[in-house]
Amino acid sequence: WMQAVTEYYGVAGDDGGDSPFDTYQDVTHLWSYVPHFHSVPFYVYSYAFADLVVGTLYNNFQTHPEGFEDRLIALLAAGGTKNFVDALAPFGLDPSSESFWEDALKAHLGGLIREAEIIVEELGLSG
Repeated sequence: WMQAVTEYYGVAGDDGGDSPFDTYQDVTHLWSYVPHFHSVPFYVYSYAFADLVVGTLYNNFQTHPEGFEDRLIALLAAGGTKNFVDALAPFGLDPSSESFWEDALKAHLGGLIREAEIIVEELGLSG
């Protein structure tokens, strides 16, 4: 953990570094202080869900750019007033279809998935 903190933020300010933190004293258990990780069931799934929806919207932008900005602004302006299916209908998206989620993975993570597959093949770990 401490190695990751130092690699991410750099050397602590008190030690002559450019980290936004003066010191890393008393942060060895900081990772455990985020209460919503422990006390809100399925918290991380909302992030994964949103990430996939963004991937699908991005794919929709790539394949149907005409009028996309207006549709996106309308979606954002609606806030939480529409259910998920109705909110995405103007984009021609149907979250009940398998292709909705497949397109999300391809558009958003496709390059990373392919890179991982190549590494697995290079390491001889493919089934």
